[in-house]
Amino acid sequence: MTRLEQLRGQWAADLARLEDGYAEALEHGTDPVQLPRLEGMIAAYQQILRDAQR
Repeated sequence: MTRLEQLRGQWAADLARLEDGYAEALEHGTDPVQLPRLEGMIAAYQQILRDAQR
């Protein structure tokens, strides 16, 4: 496995955790300031994964 493949796997796992945290935040009515932060982090990880596939 190459280093890039390892990083992709880690980034995908991080993204999954962020998405889970976001879902929990929505369910539990988390502080409205936290939701945009999570959305931004999710968007960033999605972009990282897209860029890494090129």
